[in-house]
Amino acid sequence: MDTKLPEPWTPWRTPSPLQGRRPTKEELAEAAANGMTLDDVLPYPADRDNAGLLRLLIVGTNPSPWAASVQAPFARPGNRFWKSLYAGGVTETLVNDSNGMQRSDELMLARRGVGITNIVSRPTSRSSELSREELRAGCAQLVQRVQVLCPPVVAFTGITAFRSAFDAPKAVLGLQPTHNLIGWPTSSQLWVVPDPSGLNAHESVESLGEKWAEVWAVSTQARQER
Repeated sequence: MDTKLPEPWTPWRTPSPLQGRRPTKEELAEAAANGMTLDDVLPYPADRDNAGLLRLLIVGTNPSPWAASVQAPFARPGNRFWKSLYAGGVTETLVNDSNGMQRSDELMLARRGVGITNIVSRPTSRSSELSREELRAGCAQLVQRVQVLCPPVVAFTGITAFRSAFDAPKAVLGLQPTHNLIGWPTSSQLWVVPDPSGLNAHESVESLGEKWAEVWAVSTQARQER
């Protein structure tokens, strides 16, 4: 069951400044050097206006320079995020945002109750370029945002970054305990799914899709029970 958005709903995210073309090497380097930020994918720009509208909040580690350049999450060619979401039934259609995100896809995600954000806003080519301090600060901010957004399920992409950000060195993929996570609302489950980057050779689109299907089923059930 899709989310019924308050009317009227209008797109608000910043469109790609590249106007539908792919970034050059120089533009990618500039995005990384200048710390270009990436808008979240949410029905509305203010967290308080999204309270109760989300079924699933997806949390990436941080945007790639490509994603920041075209203002679209997980946009770098070779990243299997969107293909795996489609395979898992999270999205109705296959999103291809490598040149920028379509307004129709933003609306589809809003209606599906799917939000996307990052725990760190600074773009890097690899998450290993982030400091532990950045990740921990991002975790603290995420906890505060989840208190407002109140999604039934939060899904973090990438176990390595999750262990550092949440100070959970023994964490494994799947449902996470949150009783020791100060401030985390009991009504929001926390999951970790594998990193969809093409550099993660342990996973395929099919295996990633299976994990997203599980998360989506849980989020649907949890929302119905509220």
